[in-house]
Amino acid sequence: MCRKYLAMMLAILIVSPATANDNRIQPQQPLDLSVDTTAPRPDAAITPLDHLSVTVFREPDLSVEDVTVDESGRVILPMVGGVSAAGKSTEALSNEISMALRKYLKSPQVAVTVKQAASRRVTVTGSVVQPGVYPIEGRLTLLQAVALAQGPSQVASLDETLIFRTRNGQRHAARFNLGAIAKGKAEDPEVISGDTIAIGSSGLKTAWRDIMLSLRSFNIFSVVP
Repeated sequence: MCRKYLAMMLAILIVSPATANDNRIQPQQPLDLSVDTTAPRPDAAITPLDHLSVTVFREPDLSVEDVTVDESGRVILPMVGGVSAAGKSTEALSNEISMALRKYLKSPQVAVTVKQAASRRVTVTGSVVQPGVYPIEGRLTLLQAVALAQGPSQVASLDETLIFRTRNGQRHAARFNLGAIAKGKAEDPEVISGDTIAIGSSGLKTAWRDIMLSLRSFNIFSVVP
């Protein structure tokens, strides 16, 4: 089974259980959550297509006024070359660039700022009441993202909740138990721009499990950091 065929199977499974036009879909349970998607976050993760300013103190030739994070999540900088930026805070990226420049400078001081943030969105699909793509600007957790989609449907299999994420050009996925998270028995992970959340269906439980086993066999199923 090739990866392309596997991707087609997965797309069919995560979209077909619930559609926005299905009048039979009802929430499995209310999610009374305060969803704050607008509060500014100084530690928000850098995402692909963000515009960054990289300033190296007293080194104008090494500073870059405007550099775009490419779709693979990397930026190209003088002397340093390609650096993975997506998923990191500006402080973490500043420290990483500073470490790389120590090969050439005695005590480099680096400041990274986001000049222009790319449009941030998260996709919620599968067995939810209102599948779709939702804009986010502030911090968002898995439970809150599902709440944006009006909660899981009646046929949702909460222990088959997946987050898909692209890091350094590689597709990763992690499985979570949404029911355990809602009861406070498991950590509510943060989702970031570009993530796709898919909730399985009890009616397709066997097929869903087969897909996850296939993902493991192709080495593209791993825990999202």
